Amino acid sequence: MVRVFLSDLDGTLIDISDRLVHAHHSALSKFGHEIDLERLRFLSLAMLRTKQLLTSLNITLSSVEFSKYNKTISDYFYSDWRHSELFPGAREALQQLRTVTQTMRLITSRRQIETTHKEVRRLGLDRLFEAVFTRGDLAVAEGVDKIPLLPFVPHRRRLIQLALQGLDHKGDVWVAGDTPGELKAAKDLGFTAIGVLSGFAEREDLEPFAHHILDSIAEIGSLI
Repeated sequence: MVRVFLSDLDGTLIDISDRLVHAHHSALSKFGHEIDLERLRFLSLAMLRTKQLLTSLNITLSSVEFSKYNKTISDYFYSDWRHSELFPGAREALQQLRTVTQTMRLITSRRQIETTHKEVRRLGLDRLFEAVFTRGDLAVAEGVDKIPLLPFVPHRRRLIQLALQGLDHKGDVWVAGDTPGELKAAKDLGFTAIGVLSGFAEREDLEPFAHHILDSIAEIGSLI
């Protein structure tokens, strides 16, 4: 039996690709650039980095404007959930995993606490996972105003440790994620790192840090 299963949220359980497209569309509009949504969706499939995307659109922003642009994207992303849902098969796979796991908890490097909890409830994940731990929760636990996103791996290790507090896991922990940093943090702590290819990383990016790699979380049952 798996004692503890910890899962990342964005790109691992939730498909946020179209949500990011709409966030960019909203931000571009506010900066005076009316870009066709379908064109933007096509470009975003190949270019997930903001600077690459802007370059492909022949848009140049100053460093100040770029910071404001990213802030606009973030504000949209965390306030509008219409364009993101669980990956196909995720709910059923998690329900199956629930039957053989003592504890399931969510971890995310999102800073927002309240809106993250609201989205977890909207998606019904609160019926599968006992708790969710954000980077904001880590800041509260460590008694600081905020935890920087970068460097990524150090805060992610501490976030995993926070999610495990009070649990008798004895090292029998599975951690699922879609980025190299998420998996490295888990592997550094001696846990089973499960990579999924539903996010923004390729197989070769995850292989150095993953014990298992799945096409999506829907395949988690194959490891039981």
